Amino acid sequence: MEKQLLRKLYLEKRKSLTPQEVDQLSTAILKQFQSLDFQSVKLLHTYYPIAGKFEFNTQILTEWLRQAHPEIMLVLSKSDLQNHTLQHIIWERETPLAMNQWGITEPTDGETVAATEIDMVLIPLLAYDLDGNRIGYGKGFYDRFLADCKPACLKVGISFFAPVDESFETNEHDIPLDLCLTPEKIWHFKK
Repeated sequence: MEKQLLRKLYLEKRKSLTPQEVDQLSTAILKQFQSLDFQSVKLLHTYYPIAGKFEFNTQILTEWLRQAHPEIMLVLSKSDLQNHTLQHIIWERETPLAMNQWGITEPTDGETVAATEIDMVLIPLLAYDLDGNRIGYGKGFYDRFLADCKPACLKVGISFFAPVDESFETNEHDIPLDLCLTPEKIWHFKK
């Protein structure tokens, strides 16, 4: 299936969920997340959910991490909308946040870190296949970012849905997931 069609299909699938379904699915995803091994994670890159895109609310993961693993430093990105790149900023509770022109909440200021220092990345997506290839919003921000991460960095997708049965067409810039958290299970992908 064509990526553009899958983007549209999975946006519609997310929009069709009721708030109660989203809460139940989110709680189940949090339980999957809590089962991960955080022993070697010092810097964890997360994302702020985009209002209106019906994304998983990563704030519940953030709050759990801050309580259960205060030693882990959280990182949020600030977008360079002209170059389609990301700058990575340590996210403290007091870090000032603002919404950019695309509706993405991001830090306005703070201490930056290199992509090569990050140990785990939580990656927004619309759909993914059984090989760990993902479909995002189509601008390539995360592919450029993930290409700069160290090989040992764990790339974690989050989805309310199981993977698409057929493989996507990929190009040399596409970086696959290592695993994907869903309400039912954690999908692990071969390297």
